[in-house]
Amino acid sequence: MGFLSKDVKAGEYVSVISEQCQFQGTLDLQGSLRIDGALEGNVDNAKYVTVSKTGTVKGDITAQGVVIIGKMTGDIVADSVEILADAKITGNIRSKSILIEGGAKVSATIHVVGEEEASLDEEEIAAEEPKKAEEPKKEVKTEKKDNKKGDK
Repeated sequence: MGFLSKDVKAGEYVSVISEQCQFQGTLDLQGSLRIDGALEGNVDNAKYVTVSKTGTVKGDITAQGVVIIGKMTGDIVADSVEILADAKITGNIRSKSILIEGGAKVSATIHVVGEEEASLDEEEIAAEEPKKAEEPKKEVKTEKKDNKKGDK
């Protein structure tokens, strides 16, 4: 698979930042993106973004759908967000729907919004940032714990 490949079934282009690749800058996409390597910058207007287990992102993502399996530091604005078990996320998440699997490490402010709120543009979201600084961040961690008692 090259940097740009066409998904024959869906008829859409998928961009890939491969595991050996590091990219700095802003990507403005109309298609989908899979990040296996490192991205330092923003992803704007994407259809779907997947950060794989080997992928890392330091920046913001705006897309229809986002799936995080790797590491991300930044903000996500999407219609749907899935955070899978191996993911590590720090930032803010704004979405109509969100799924967080057990084992994922999430330190984020999460806003689940309705249809009318989902249409906020980036200027309105930026205007909320000073308010967020005043609010304490909520940390959500899921870990497996043993219920065995140790000897004293």
